[in-house]
Amino acid sequence: MTQPPAAAANRRGTVAFVTANTFEFDSRHRRATAALAADGWAVVVVAMRAAHLPVDEVLENGVVVRRPPVERRILAALPRLLRRPVGALLGLDADAERLPPRGAGLPGRVRAAGRRGLEILAYRRRIAGWTAALAAAAPEARLFVAKSLVGLPVAAGAAHATGGRHVYDIADLHVESGRLAGLPRLLKRYLARREGRWLRGAAALIAVTPAMAAAVAARHGVERPVVVMNTRERWRPDEPRPRSSQLRDAAVLGPGREIVLYQGAFRPDQGIELLLEALVHPILAARPLTAVFLGFGVLEDRLRREAELQTGRLAVLPAVASEELLEWTAGADVSFVGTPPVTANQKLTTPNKLFESVMAGVPVVVAAGTWTARLVHAERLGTVVDPWTVEGLALALGALLGQPAGAREQHRRAIRRTALERFNWDVDRERLVELFRRLE
Repeated sequence: MTQPPAAAANRRGTVAFVTANTFEFDSRHRRATAALAADGWAVVVVAMRAAHLPVDEVLENGVVVRRPPVERRILAALPRLLRRPVGALLGLDADAERLPPRGAGLPGRVRAAGRRGLEILAYRRRIAGWTAALAAAAPEARLFVAKSLVGLPVAAGAAHATGGRHVYDIADLHVESGRLAGLPRLLKRYLARREGRWLRGAAALIAVTPAMAAAVAARHGVERPVVVMNTRERWRPDEPRPRSSQLRDAAVLGPGREIVLYQGAFRPDQGIELLLEALVHPILAARPLTAVFLGFGVLEDRLRREAELQTGRLAVLPAVASEELLEWTAGADVSFVGTPPVTANQKLTTPNKLFESVMAGVPVVVAAGTWTARLVHAERLGTVVDPWTVEGLALALGALLGQPAGAREQHRRAIRRTALERFNWDVDRERLVELFRRLE
């Protein structure tokens, strides 16, 4: 089994992170693990397997990544004889690890409910094996870290089994996020109670924004979590406004095209559908504008179809590694962060793309009604769209893109200066490192 470099191992102890992804694009945990490794911790990450990734690897910063076998197929929750008929009934492929988009009408809603129930059952059955895999992958660890609700009982279970402690990094209010936000009220209450029990048993809590920290403390009667925001490293700090052609070149766009960038997960709750409508609104229709979508997700097929219909107006590119993302982002004229307050979670949290954009000196467009919107307004990082309508979004994008060149450049430099001086990983890393030093 791959071992960490001897110079880094056990100077402070071993901390194990569990992630419900492959760790490739988990920028928050990648920053945290790198910071702790640099501070002398031996760091092990237990991630999900993927065919294109090694089972075990040591990153350049000394972080060890292990991808043990964990059963993730949803239908594996059922006895073997029931998998095929239930899969046919619910429209689930035998090897499906994620739920497909919900179908239309009453049949679609009924199938979606059945799928969600089966997904929860599969997750419950997965916990024991996943917990054992985590404890075996990092037997010397005494601190176990999770940042998702699905990983929280795994970290807590491994800590209990090894005599260690667990830390919960609350990047999202999971019961009020994504698909879970649409679950029946009784089921959400059950999940919230379970989360609260594991949360109150944690050795320490971390939250992604001050608003999230306050909400968690109020909901669960715990001490206010330490705030570690999704800021980025002080990238190319000696340059007032870094420039890059990487995004433009990859999308094959000429020098006169304006670029509105969306990067991240292609999910329905991010405002992507509204952006697609705004692009054809009369306010924007005549502009030499291209929306570039950088990432992956359930809306990818729709975006690619739209790109075929609107040649030159839309481009869809695959996700890039976190360490390369700022270079790509710097080539945009505007960053569409969107994130309307569809769920309670979206009102409290902030996406990585916000701080990636401002570190690259790119003005952002966000929906009103969130902590993110308050920050953008207070710090003049871009435009808050209120009301969140097609016309409102088109007006906001048109106003930003229509500024005189000198004013646009001055705005970008001011945004960049704010990021370098106040909203950067140097500040948040110190909070994280100090917290873990107290847990030694």
